[in-house]
Amino acid sequence: MIRLQYCTMEYTDWGIMTRFADGTEVGAYPHPEMPHYHVIAHRCGYGDDLMAYCREHEFAHEFVCETLLGTPSRILVTLAAGKMPDPAPSAFEEMAAQQFQRWLRANERPILGGVDWDALKAEALRLLADA
Repeated sequence: MIRLQYCTMEYTDWGIMTRFADGTEVGAYPHPEMPHYHVIAHRCGYGDDLMAYCREHEFAHEFVCETLLGTPSRILVTLAAGKMPDPAPSAFEEMAAQQFQRWLRANERPILGGVDWDALKAEALRLLADA
């Protein structure tokens, strides 16, 4: 189990479950039926391991928001409440999560300054290894 500031994340046989302190939860699972899902997994450094991509994508949403913004993932919180996220603001969080995944698994360093990317990567890898 991964314990973060605003939630816990637990791997399941089918994917990952995120649980927030208020009792809401949201699950995620790979989408092998979607050809673009494979492309994204490859581009983010996961090769054909769609399960790892799925699990770490949910983690990346929460980890990036917590460490860079001090908030829970707006997307995961909204989904856990049974609602659909607003596409426009969600695009920024999606970009951040996928860029962080590319740093974690494809070793493509973000080109943004002012953040200790090495420390964030080390902490994320530690949390993921303990899951």
